[in-house]
Amino acid sequence: MIEKIFRWGLFCAGIITGIFAGYMIYIDNLAGGAVWLAMAVGFLCFSTRIQNDTNENSNEVDDEQNNKDLHDMAVLISDIALMSLKNIGRTVPPTSKEIQDMEDKLNNFLDAMPVDKNEREEITEDFNRLRERNRRNESGRAILRSSRL
Repeated sequence: MIEKIFRWGLFCAGIITGIFAGYMIYIDNLAGGAVWLAMAVGFLCFSTRIQNDTNENSNEVDDEQNNKDLHDMAVLISDIALMSLKNIGRTVPPTSKEIQDMEDKLNNFLDAMPVDKNEREEITEDFNRLRERNRRNESGRAILRSSRL
């Protein structure tokens, strides 16, 4: 409790000294403004550096929540990457090289994220379906081109 009050006091002192620094610079007292600004930076830095030591138990809960958030974010990014390749909002269909590049980048990203194997397999299956659809579309276009000749 005392640490919080001390941190808020330092924060308020930093804001007030920052205001004085602005005033001193406004009235063309640059040296005084620089001193007040240095004090403001010091107060604000010290107000953010003091941490409570009793947060050790909450760190474990925070780690689990962060892993869940990272997992959700990784799945969302993979869904967005797949949707971007499925011709949603595109005028030109993706090439097989573009699909492969996106899959490689996404796999490198997912290697660092807490995504389990089942979800990775689903993402790989989605890429395989997209590749197959792309092959069918390219073969259909090739047939149309050859029939026009």
